[in-house]
Amino acid sequence: MKPAISLFQVGTRLSLLAFFLIASFVPKAIASEWSSDAELPDLGEFELVGELPEIEGNVVLIDFWASWCAPCKASFPSMEEAYQKYKDEGFRIVAVSVDSKAKSMETFVKRMKPSFSIVHDAKQKLVSSAGIKVMPTSFLVDRKGRIRFTHLGWQGKESAVKLMAEIEELLAEEAP
Repeated sequence: MKPAISLFQVGTRLSLLAFFLIASFVPKAIASEWSSDAELPDLGEFELVGELPEIEGNVVLIDFWASWCAPCKASFPSMEEAYQKYKDEGFRIVAVSVDSKAKSMETFVKRMKPSFSIVHDAKQKLVSSAGIKVMPTSFLVDRKGRIRFTHLGWQGKESAVKLMAEIEELLAEEAP
């Protein structure tokens, strides 16, 4: 005889199902304060720890990530591939760690070994300004400094293919 499921178990399962359904349909409007076609704020104003690459006149991916985020870990190889493929054409990546502890970020970076720029938003000023609610969240910025594409989460190959196409589109546009 199969044991009965308690009301607690039913409630827990329904709560988890509701959470995942709601999370998968979060409108982009509430997922971030930054919007498409808005100008990227001056990153130098946010007290980031680490070296920012030259972004003026380049296509830039601003990626918010955390060491505890499994989709963030999954996205790093594709970002590295994109960076290696397009860096000579004016593509830059600024990967912004939102980890509260620098040690967590450093351990992640040592394991992943990215060659693109990593900065730490130790005081959470940039992540707060952007209103990030989903990890990872990234913004693809054109050569004129306008946010053109927003990515919420990471869906593996589907996200990688879409990101590459968007980078190529922005690199093909005339420089200012």
